[in-house]
This record gives sequence, C-alpha cells and structure tokens, in this order.
Amino acid sequence: MDNNKRQSGAYKAKEVYLLSGLIVCGNRDRTKEWNNPEIRREYIESYIISQLQEKTFNEEAIPLLAKQLNDYHNSKQSNVKGERERLAKSLEGIERQITNIVNAIASGTFNIALSSKIWELKQQKLQLGQKLLEAKGVTEKAAITEDTLRQLLF
Repeated sequence: MDNNKRQSGAYKAKEVYLLSGLIVCGNRDRTKEWNNPEIRREYIESYIISQLQEKTFNEEAIPLLAKQLNDYHNSKQSNVKGERERLAKSLEGIERQITNIVNAIASGTFNIALSSKIWELKQQKLQLGQKLLEAKGVTEKAAITEDTLRQLLF
C-alpha cells in the first residue's frame, strides 16, 4: 500500500496511517476530537531500532532467542509428525475398506454401490498417498545454536 493514501470504509476501526512521513490517527479527520500531535515517522523508526538493539541484538538475549527459535521449530516439527501419523492411519483405514469390499465382491456380493464405493475409496487413497509423500518430504532441520545466532546478528 502506498504510504500517502488512506483507505476508506464505513465500518473501519481506528487505524494509524503513514502520510508524508507523519503518523496520523485515522479518527482525527472524521471526528475532529483528536488533540494529540502528529509524530514524525523518523522518530518512531529510530525508537524501534534502538529498542531492537537494546532488547534483541545483545549478548544477554542470545540464549533466550535460541531457545525460543528452537521451541518454535520443534512445535512445527511435532505438528508435521502428527500430520504424518494421521495421514498414515487414514490411509490404512481406506485400504482396509477396499480389502473388505474386494472380499465381499469375491464372495459373490456385487452391486453398483460397492463398485462406486471402491472407486471413491481409490481416489481418496491416491489423494492421501500424495499428502503423505509431501509430509514425508519435510525434512528436519538442525537446532539453532547460540553461535549461529551471533553470526547472524552481529
């Protein structure tokens, strides 16, 4: 979005806009009740950068950052692992249903419903197989060390 344009809408909540290097409340023009001064964008940017340097890009924060990044990565990996297990169980269930239908047909019970059901199950099996292959393709990554973070941040 261009920093010099405001969006309009009847049901929009209060928003902050960047206009010509100034931070302005979107409610200001509409209600005329805003008495706070505009703030130059450069002041806000310099404040944010100084806070990042003070709180994030320093030696004391490195162990905490490494732990949080590794925790986040591990939670993502456990989600992928759970998804793989769920897909594998679903695939087993579909294969079991297909086997039961084939056995029913082999024993002499045949009707159109069984034929269409087996076709539907085979389509589901193909889709689940593809999803399972994609989930298995997600590789585990090495843990992020404090030294790696130091190299990236400093």
